[in-house]
Amino acid sequence: MKGTWATFIGIILLLGAIAAGVGARADAPLPMAVTELKEGWRLVAGQLPAPEAAPALIDEAKSVSLPHIWEDDFGAGPTGSYGVATYIRHISLSAPASQYGLKTGKQRTVYRLYAVTRDQDGGAQVYDLGGNGQPGVNSEQGAAGRLFYVDLPFDATEFDLVVQVSNHIFPSAGFLWAPKIGPKAVLSKTHDIQISAAFLVAGFFFAVGFLTMLLSAWHTAGRYYYIGGGMLIVMAARTLLVDNYIWVIWPWLDLECALRAEYVGLLLLAPAYLWLVAELYPKESSRTLVQMVWTLCGLGLLVALFAPLPVMFRMRDPYLVVSFLVLAKIFHVFWVANRKRLPGSKWALWGGVVAVLGVALDTYLYIPVPRTSFETVPFAALVFTFVLLGLFTVRYRQEQDEKAFLSECLEKANAELKDRAEKLDLAQAEAAAALDLKNSFLSNLSSEIQTPLRTLVSFTERLTDQVGGISAPERTEYLRLIRSNSANLSKLMEDVLSVSDLESGRFEVSPEPTDPKEVADEVLAFVESVAHEKHILIDLKCDEAVMTIDRRLMRQALIKIVSNAVKFSPVNGVVTIRGSKAGPDFVFTVMDTGPGMAPGQISVAMSLLGGADKAKGLGLGLPLVARFMDLVGGSIQIDSIPDLGTTVTLSFPMTPQQS
Repeated sequence: MKGTWATFIGIILLLGAIAAGVGARADAPLPMAVTELKEGWRLVAGQLPAPEAAPALIDEAKSVSLPHIWEDDFGAGPTGSYGVATYIRHISLSAPASQYGLKTGKQRTVYRLYAVTRDQDGGAQVYDLGGNGQPGVNSEQGAAGRLFYVDLPFDATEFDLVVQVSNHIFPSAGFLWAPKIGPKAVLSKTHDIQISAAFLVAGFFFAVGFLTMLLSAWHTAGRYYYIGGGMLIVMAARTLLVDNYIWVIWPWLDLECALRAEYVGLLLLAPAYLWLVAELYPKESSRTLVQMVWTLCGLGLLVALFAPLPVMFRMRDPYLVVSFLVLAKIFHVFWVANRKRLPGSKWALWGGVVAVLGVALDTYLYIPVPRTSFETVPFAALVFTFVLLGLFTVRYRQEQDEKAFLSECLEKANAELKDRAEKLDLAQAEAAAALDLKNSFLSNLSSEIQTPLRTLVSFTERLTDQVGGISAPERTEYLRLIRSNSANLSKLMEDVLSVSDLESGRFEVSPEPTDPKEVADEVLAFVESVAHEKHILIDLKCDEAVMTIDRRLMRQALIKIVSNAVKFSPVNGVVTIRGSKAGPDFVFTVMDTGPGMAPGQISVAMSLLGGADKAKGLGLGLPLVARFMDLVGGSIQIDSIPDLGTTVTLSFPMTPQQS
């Protein structure tokens, strides 16, 4: 029994010590560090006493801790939360108050802060630290701005902080964020950093939203980008409105206007989300449902803009019901899209789950106990918005890939069509040119054949008709002319047949041991009679050598070149022929003193049928020589100067090339 009493007394003493410690902690001097003033507050509900009289009410006031939501005994109103109150806290500092700064916290009310000090005689000195208005009945109509941070304009180390508040518009009001006190330099810098960070985040999302719409206009993208960009801008504005940073930009902004703007932004979110999803998966969504939600939220927007504030706040719960139904429909669309294996649907489904969990977590951490009605937290909504924008990026890339593929196919088809058209034009031009060449060739061939044939017929008739009346010299001359024209006709037919064999690929090459000097001598004997008639001197010097080549082709090529030289050289001209070994080749150089050719004439003369001319004949010599040289693996080079002469160089390989 004695042990039980001893235990009971010990517990009582322990609880007393804990309570004393808590009380001592509340009134203990604050160190020179930032301290959040959550405990030690006293609340006088329903009263706004003079600031200097408020500290005297501490003992009879109710003890509360922050955050604190008003209960039902603060005054008249639909929910009992409308009324006035005074928060009081005694503060003891370890240094003069002028070295400290005060962050005022956040209140969903009209408020005013006072610092009350006592002089040595017990007299009260009141310092008005500022606020967003003067608390009282319907004071919200003149309220504007928000007090974020103040310096303490006195040197006392002890004072009472008096916060007077009034509320006639919020369904749930109170002290949401506890004030903080600390060294002026530290707290002021922290305050500036927080404001800068808030505006940096809001500015970033505003810039992303604006650039999204700008790039959509630039690239003519889908309207879902305009919707998403607009939502980002709304989210950025709500970030500033919900946390009251909007008053940093516009300290004169009326509280009622700020509240209405916040609700307008809130009412835009649900239909915008549904519209975005309908743009993403149109076949899985319902346009009618989107129109219905926009209609309902449009009515809500009218209420938010023009209805009295208490009516506006009452529409919050119906809006949450609509938002919940919209969210359920969005997940249903994602689920159906995922079952169809549409691009990005699985990512959308899991992204939506993450966003909802983020909303729930942010709500739990953001809203103080006891919890008020649902508070929209912009950051979780931004996560969901970026999920949708990511999906739209996937879709946009898919559309761009399809457009690029179609454009590439069209460009390829156009290129092929253009190439075929060009080839057709070229083929038509070549066919026309070939037809012209053929006609010219046939015309010249007819002329070339008719000339020796007429000569043969004419002299043959003379010989047969005048057998007894023709002298022996005339008969000899007639026979010589018949022989000469027959040889020319035979040579012409040989060239035509050679062309036919070359074009059809029937021309065969038969290499054999050959002495180029013997070939040169044969060529000289072949053209000597013609050269003698024109009194043309043929200067031949050729080295002896042993080479393996098609003797027939070598002889024909050399005959045609020397024959041309004799043909085009003037009377009493000179044809020079030189043959010698040069490295792996045996080179013949044939020079004449004829009229020569211009560079353009050389290329024409080298083309098969291109050199056909009624005045000069068919012009098959040089093209045939070029073909012969290709067959034996040699080369031909023509150098000519108009009015001076032409030099033709034939290079024959000493040994046949490996095919």
